[in-house]
Amino acid sequence: MHCCCNCGQEYAGAFCPRCGQRATAGRITWDVASRSVMDVWGLGGRSFPYSLWQLLWRPGYFISDYINGKWQSSFAPVKMLVLVTVIIYFVGKVIFPEYWETLLDNDSSAITSTGLQYYFDYVFEWIGNHLEWMLLFIFSLIILPTWLVFRHSPRNSRHTLPQGFFIQVFSTTQLVLWLFIISLCVKLSGVNLAHVTGSSNFEYQAYESVFLLMPFIVLINYKQLFGYGWWGTVWRVSLVLFASVASICAIFLLSPNSTNDFSAEVDGVDFILRMAAVFLLLFIGLLLSMADLINRKLWRERGWLRAMVIPLCIIVMLVGIGIFIGLL
Repeated sequence: MHCCCNCGQEYAGAFCPRCGQRATAGRITWDVASRSVMDVWGLGGRSFPYSLWQLLWRPGYFISDYINGKWQSSFAPVKMLVLVTVIIYFVGKVIFPEYWETLLDNDSSAITSTGLQYYFDYVFEWIGNHLEWMLLFIFSLIILPTWLVFRHSPRNSRHTLPQGFFIQVFSTTQLVLWLFIISLCVKLSGVNLAHVTGSSNFEYQAYESVFLLMPFIVLINYKQLFGYGWWGTVWRVSLVLFASVASICAIFLLSPNSTNDFSAEVDGVDFILRMAAVFLLLFIGLLLSMADLINRKLWRERGWLRAMVIPLCIIVMLVGIGIFIGLL
């Protein structure tokens, strides 16, 4: 039996049932003082190193545990991303001082736009100069395609878009960790990655390594997270990445100011490019509808003709747009 030092409640167990204070709370020792300091950063328990190790060793299974409610053993994902970035920043300042000064230099004076466009440009400039938020922004672009392609998976089916956000936060933290570990090994060993990334400058090698590592990070995570085999995961991840990149290109072509330079030179180019963007969006819709048909095996319950209604309609529209563009 214990008597709570905080509220005076008598109880048996490790925590007071009235106020929640630990039974071991009593005299203040150096251990208590050190834990208080560490708690400021959320490092009072063992969940932070455990979460980092899990993200490096078994990331998909760890993420699956978190989105299914096992929060107690995991460090808070957004806080972990910020804390990992802060730690890597100070360690990187010691090991790669010139690299980190260049990488994290945010020069907003180079922005020449005005009005609302200035704030958009400033935000994108800031994101581009802060590696962790740039990566989170990139990963956030695949939240919706991931939900559309993997929502009928053998494991974690019907996952939600908020769960998808935390999946990408964990993936961002994982990529930042691996990028730092690889950069550390490369820098200390003196190995030149110019023949891999195409750049001789270490700063650009780090940036380009992000795009080389990202498909592998997503592939391993989704393989463990959603339960498909290697081949099933590869083509679905390829579809997710293609849909994300192609959608961005199509939206760019549909934006008001994207084709002014082309249309000023050639009559009708502006309209053709916009039709090409619509064609691209429809093609993405065709691929996603075919993926949904395969994932749900709709032909078993509806028959092939009814299951192919949406893909066939999209194909007809694609053929029509293609013929129309060809005639122009």
